[in-house]
Amino acid sequence: MIDIAFVISFAFIGTILGCITGLVPGFHVNNLALLLLSASPSILAFLSPCGELASLLVGAMVVSASIAHTFVNIIPSTFIGAPEEDTALVLLPAHSMLLEGRGYGAISLSAVGSFGAAVMAFLFVVPFRFTLCSPLNLYWVIRRIMPWILLAITLILVLTEKSGKHIVYAALIFSLSGIFGMEILHMNSHSIVGMEVSLLFPALAGLFGVPTLLHSFSSPSLPEQIIEEETAPGSWKDIAAGTVSGAFVSILPGVTSAVATIMAMVARRKSDRKNVIVTLSSVNTATSFFVLVVLFMVERARSGSAIVLGELMDVERWSGTLPPQSLCYLMISVIVSAIVSYHATKFLGRIIAAHISRISYGTIAKSSVALISAMVLAFTGLTGIVVLITGTLIGMLCLELRVRRSLGMGVLILPIMLTYFL
Repeated sequence: MIDIAFVISFAFIGTILGCITGLVPGFHVNNLALLLLSASPSILAFLSPCGELASLLVGAMVVSASIAHTFVNIIPSTFIGAPEEDTALVLLPAHSMLLEGRGYGAISLSAVGSFGAAVMAFLFVVPFRFTLCSPLNLYWVIRRIMPWILLAITLILVLTEKSGKHIVYAALIFSLSGIFGMEILHMNSHSIVGMEVSLLFPALAGLFGVPTLLHSFSSPSLPEQIIEEETAPGSWKDIAAGTVSGAFVSILPGVTSAVATIMAMVARRKSDRKNVIVTLSSVNTATSFFVLVVLFMVERARSGSAIVLGELMDVERWSGTLPPQSLCYLMISVIVSAIVSYHATKFLGRIIAAHISRISYGTIAKSSVALISAMVLAFTGLTGIVVLITGTLIGMLCLELRVRRSLGMGVLILPIMLTYFL
């Protein structure tokens, strides 16, 4: 009982850290995980009286922080237009709802999607274990067919545009984004603040965030925000699609939740913005949960947080029907984080929504571009600025040609496909 009380306490601390980092534009949870790993010797020394429980407590902090981050990072995406890899696609419908005075509604939908995914993930976790490992052992089968799945997703994205001309434009945008992504892989950045961030941050900010903000420079103030929660019809189907997609990609090296969002969108084929927000938010939280479970199933880390857990703890392989005890403790931290983060996301979103309309949106847009540029410069140096400008030009071309913005995810999908095929 004392062990559980300690786990809950440290899960709460991790949740607070995750909520804080979720509010910082471009700060990925993997950066927090690596910071906790760097600080772990000091933390473990402080917790030395706890004995073997010490590493588990730090692990609970890492897990709860990663879950909380997937809830709260919708806020800077919606109000500032600064996406991470995990929120790049959800930015588009959420930001459009903000311009209609329904920014808080978008936040509440995202919170529902994330919380629903956390609940559904617990329902799926045991069937997932039997499907992935014995007796079905689909892990290796899925790894072999993954490039073909990505190719099918690409063809669906391109070929479902509204006309032949737009299909050509879509192929162009996807190809440009993919080439852009391959170039980024070979570029080195230098952080002037000593904390490296992936070049995907400026790339995605350019592709998805900055073009929308540039178009808003001359816009009047935002409409008064309606502080009311929104509902999405059939949201449980959106949550299920997001949870399954998140589980699916969590087993594959190099395939992120951003790819899972594309899979979930293709599976649901929903154009309603509210359904899209619920789906994509559920993907992010489900992926964060299942990379934890996969670490115990196949003993391979698929995210920065999982890598840190592998370094901190002796991971006991889940070979029986029930999860090992250490995984059960970590799953308790998921529950704590999901409950607290759900309410924290809506609380923080409500405060910001109540005050943001008092400022000229043109001023907000200009300040957001300045903030994004400053963070790109601080975290990735001049190289990041070049990447940001290049991504912005591709994103603006996407707007001018009037094709779906999700084609910009070629920046991730094409390099991953080539990794498998070549």
